[in-house]
Amino acid sequence: MSAMRQFMGVRAMLDRVRERMASLSPSEQRVANVVLKHPEEVLHAPISQIAKMAGVSQPTIVRFCRSMACTGLSDFKLRMARSAASGTPFVHNEVTPKDATGDIAAKVFDNAISSLIRSRNRLNRDAIERAAMLLSKARRVEFYGLGNSGITAQDAQHKFFRLGISCVAYNDSHVQGMAATLLEAKDVLLAISASGRTIDLINAAQVAKAGGAKVIVITRADSPLAE
Repeated sequence: MSAMRQFMGVRAMLDRVRERMASLSPSEQRVANVVLKHPEEVLHAPISQIAKMAGVSQPTIVRFCRSMACTGLSDFKLRMARSAASGTPFVHNEVTPKDATGDIAAKVFDNAISSLIRSRNRLNRDAIERAAMLLSKARRVEFYGLGNSGITAQDAQHKFFRLGISCVAYNDSHVQGMAATLLEAKDVLLAISASGRTIDLINAAQVAKAGGAKVIVITRADSPLAE
């Protein structure tokens, strides 16, 4: 079994809690909030203490664990422990004003590593290969992004330019809209957006696609831009 598959098998339980939060009952959501805020305490606390912390009954704790695809609290704790033992941060650690300099540095690095691993585990290899093929064969590549994503688009343009690929980056919505109308079948538009909900960027991508250009997006999987 590969290292990635092993990690997938013991993926961070707190990520699963976040992903399933909306589908939980109100009482189970109270349990979820306690787990997210106090993961280490939950890991070592008996069911009675966890129930008291969440203000719910002990059977609710069991139902919550089953909603997380676990057989019970012991199984839930075991998977949390495995996640921690993998060497991967299993919770987003918020930086607070009281944190010491060393703690802030550790939280920043841990959160970055955790985000990278979550992204790695969600990668669609086939989609990446198709995107790479389109980019390598493109007559021209245009990178679109707004705000912080615009900075990422410019960085991508610099890197692709060094590879000898004809490319440009636009971080102005009006320029993006006009440039998209000029893209043709041999061109590729790569749109970058953290939210995937920026209307101007979505419109530019639709215009480029309507003109025959290939469109690649780097964004949230459940966003309008991804659709």
